Amino acid sequence: MRKILISFIVLLAIGVTSSCSKWLDVNKNVDSPDWVEPVLRLAPMLEAYEGIAYDMRALGPMEGYFGGSSSYATNFGDDHAYIAASDGGGEAWRMVYWLQGMNLQEMIADAEKLNQTTIAGIGYAIKAYSWHILGSLHGNLPVDDAFVPGLLSHDYDDQEYCFKKVREWGRKAVAALEATDPTTYKTLATYDVVYGGDAAKWKKFAYAVLARNYITMSMKGANYLDSAIACANNSFTSASDDAKVKLEATGVSATSNFFGVLRGNLANVLVQSDYIVQVLTGTIPNYNSAGAIEGLSQYQNVVDTNMLDPRAICLLGTRDTMPADQSTINRKTYSFVGTRPGYSSNCNFWGLTSTPNETTSGLGRWLYRDDAPWPLLTYAEVMLIKAEAQFRKGLKADALESFKAGVAGHMDFVKSYITPGVVVKSATTGKQTSVQGDKITAARFTALANEYLASRFVNGMSLNDFTLSHIMMQKYVALFPYSYEIWNDLRRYHYDLKLGSSGIPESGLSWNETTVYHKSDSDVDRVFKGYYLPPADVQNRRAKFATANLGSPCYRIRPRYNSEYMWNLPSLKKITPIPGDADNYHTSMVWFCIPNN
Repeated sequence: MRKILISFIVLLAIGVTSSCSKWLDVNKNVDSPDWVEPVLRLAPMLEAYEGIAYDMRALGPMEGYFGGSSSYATNFGDDHAYIAASDGGGEAWRMVYWLQGMNLQEMIADAEKLNQTTIAGIGYAIKAYSWHILGSLHGNLPVDDAFVPGLLSHDYDDQEYCFKKVREWGRKAVAALEATDPTTYKTLATYDVVYGGDAAKWKKFAYAVLARNYITMSMKGANYLDSAIACANNSFTSASDDAKVKLEATGVSATSNFFGVLRGNLANVLVQSDYIVQVLTGTIPNYNSAGAIEGLSQYQNVVDTNMLDPRAICLLGTRDTMPADQSTINRKTYSFVGTRPGYSSNCNFWGLTSTPNETTSGLGRWLYRDDAPWPLLTYAEVMLIKAEAQFRKGLKADALESFKAGVAGHMDFVKSYITPGVVVKSATTGKQTSVQGDKITAARFTALANEYLASRFVNGMSLNDFTLSHIMMQKYVALFPYSYEIWNDLRRYHYDLKLGSSGIPESGLSWNETTVYHKSDSDVDRVFKGYYLPPADVQNRRAKFATANLGSPCYRIRPRYNSEYMWNLPSLKKITPIPGDADNYHTSMVWFCIPNN
């Protein structure tokens, strides 16, 4: 305390006697500046997207992507609930309000003052992307009150208003990125860890965000389908436009992919689900009238057992050994096993039953690699958004062409992450024990991808056979295992539950306190064939939701616990129709999934 007092007196004396002197200016300390060029603030804004991967631990099980014994898999996947008094599932909240937060606000404001239109445009594109995520996940959230100085509580705005702001920021991004920028940037290529300062690609990205936003709320009005198509047309034109955050992977956690070997966040507790394996291998079960598995479903809309979808080799882990001759890889070479939520792992993403390490797995493989760039938005997603919008407008032939482009784009996306595998052998037996890298080369993948694309599942599909389910199930695959957007799709289509006359689920018809009731796979309106929530009355899906759910699935993620339930509880309580502090708040349907009648 004495040192602090002395320092204060010294600084006061300096302020009184030397206020006009230039020999000391604490606000211009070169080692700790109070202001830096907007471009220098860009990389931290983009690196904050690590938060997406954090929350995939919660959303992945909810989407049916992940199984395993993790508390995330059981609480979010099985229970469709949350982890009490925990920030689990609240990282997007932290990302938007704190990691980007005022830093992003000020970066945009300073760029506009300096007429640095490229930086301002990128900033608005980031803002639109991030707030779309936040609004999608949480529904109600503080928007106008978010960064008002001096507030001790923050009122919540509804999801409709948040989405309106997303579109406003998206359009501002487009306008700024179209403007002539008089600035010469010396370091933009370095600090823009997505596009290296390419304003044209950021403009396409902004349009992709808008397309994503319009399709998400398309149940509110058919006019949004037109807007989704128009924005998609101005967006990405190939997989070379895919937005990915580059990672340095310098051997420390902070610079490495959240899904990689070094960080061990997936390890053996969050693994590939049984459903994603079924979709990618054509083994979706058929359930008889008693709910027992009886053979395979006739609705294998991604692949069947007579065809290999080579994406399975990259997206999923397999314990099978890699053949020395890549040309021999076919549909019988690898088998894949999934794990349900709450169960111990049968195989993790590195093809092991043990935790991967540098010896067994090197830096990892595919997206599960320490230096793999983190994907934000892809050409494949944009084309499948466009295909859905066209199909629902009755433009079926156009939708089929967009669908084909989307699947081909995802093949390019998958191939871009392939790392040639190096076999690891036992020192005693000389037998293969693991592989560092992928179990397929880019060349072999390309050959098999071309065969798949030529099949009846993509380019060989007839217009008569083509359905909305084909589009949405390919999108389900295309966003695995990194995107929240599939949860938007699942909620938009209400998890394929039976619906009431108002177009939304109803207690007693869609669920009771122990069981949920899905449409039959034969129903033309059933989108995600073979997808069943945990309490469906079919084999391997007879777990119960959390008691507080009262039978309903989850429709929103609760706000970040340490931000809101500790400091902003009075505002949370004002939310309607279910207050934010209610035990079943997470079952309150978000605005975008309730159709306008």
